[in-house]
Amino acid sequence: MDLQLDGTTAVVTGASKGIGLAITEALAAEGAHVIAGARSRTDEISTLESAGNVTFVPVDLSTPDGPPALVDAADNRDGIDILINNAGAVTPRPGGFTSVTDDDWTATLTLTFLSAVRTTRAALPRITRRGGGAVVTVSSVNAFLPDPTIIDYCAAKAALTN
Repeated sequence: MDLQLDGTTAVVTGASKGIGLAITEALAAEGAHVIAGARSRTDEISTLESAGNVTFVPVDLSTPDGPPALVDAADNRDGIDILINNAGAVTPRPGGFTSVTDDDWTATLTLTFLSAVRTTRAALPRITRRGGGAVVTVSSVNAFLPDPTIIDYCAAKAALTN
């Protein structure tokens, strides 16, 4: 399938494994250059980098400075056409709702929700400057089917969905 992505630049958050890695691989296979943001480089990302269609940017998206730094790296390369907000993490909490501390809530909401807000806020003016593009935010069935063992993750995904 030709998605007509040759010559485009995509930013993918949480790109080093799981869904983010699969998105990175698919976009690169379709001809996009992918700016792959994640805390650590995996062997898979290194392999994609050596093929030439991926640039890894080490970044902590849970910090206020992380998302703008990732967007700057993409903009300095060639601008941004596509943003994929995928970063997030789920931590099972078998103790249920009362076992989730304030720090747990803050960490989950910051990485899973606020990183998407910050990255989108940084990217939109650059996407607009290029004449338009796409912003895709990855959510979860847990946004509307909460699981009591991952209630903080479910709340963060519900925020993304809304």
